[in-house]
Amino acid sequence: MARRSHPLIRYTGYARFAVETFILRRKRPYLFILVINDQCNLNCFYCASKNTGQYNLRDPAVRAALSAAFDRGHRALVITGGEPMLWQDGPTRIHDVVAYAYSLGFHDIAIFTNGTHPLDIPDVTWIVTVDGTRAAHNAIRANSYDLIMSHVRHAQAKVLAAITLSKANADTLEAAVEEIAGLRLFHGITFNLLTHNPAVVAQHGFLGEERARLLDRVWALKQQGYPIVLSKAAYRAMKNNDWQRPVQQIELLAGNRVFTCCRDVDNPDVCRHCGYSSCVEISQALRGKPSAIFELLKAT
Repeated sequence: MARRSHPLIRYTGYARFAVETFILRRKRPYLFILVINDQCNLNCFYCASKNTGQYNLRDPAVRAALSAAFDRGHRALVITGGEPMLWQDGPTRIHDVVAYAYSLGFHDIAIFTNGTHPLDIPDVTWIVTVDGTRAAHNAIRANSYDLIMSHVRHAQAKVLAAITLSKANADTLEAAVEEIAGLRLFHGITFNLLTHNPAVVAQHGFLGEERARLLDRVWALKQQGYPIVLSKAAYRAMKNNDWQRPVQQIELLAGNRVFTCCRDVDNPDVCRHCGYSSCVEISQALRGKPSAIFELLKAT
């Protein structure tokens, strides 16, 4: 199996991208997000991208998309779904997709997963959704907490926990971060604010002052020393909602279309209240904010 690039090669790639971005002022793509399927074995209330049958790619399409993305300049890859660990096309599994991406020359690969399947691919970064304390998570995610933690405990690579914050679990934020950090299984804890159409956000998410107060709580946990993946620059940008979007250096493939930044780029009502912290972090790094650059380097 092809493996992750040597650290020297990866950091040389980062340096080259920095020169092109900050000195030559080019907007070369860097992060490619591949929606490989939308099949999922869970039924989380806030997810609108599961089991629609629209985005289940065949292996030739996956390979063509990765090759084209690499040719456009991408060197970092996130594979998501649905639940990407369910993806298979004949004998080809996601393990083979990762190997192919590394053979092309991608430097960093992350897999965003619900963690209900073994995390048995080395040389990737696993991003595993843990939606709060054990009780809160189980209420949202079909009593899957113990199974997920078993898989994280036996993971063959670095694992980040990801919390989607909504009214269903925000009250347990501090307890959840303390619980997750106390397990000493995760390299860091990242988060998203529920991002959806306005009606869903109004019912289940946070806007205005409520959103700002929630972000203050996340930042307070960071200040207390918990391994929250959030820079000061990204925290301020999210709280003030003043970061530039879409992020031109991010592309996402869903079905037969490549979107700039994410598939909500055509929906200003969703984009206006984006809560994807990783996109904000990347936007601040691309502005040359040292705290954001450092935070991303720590997480990869």
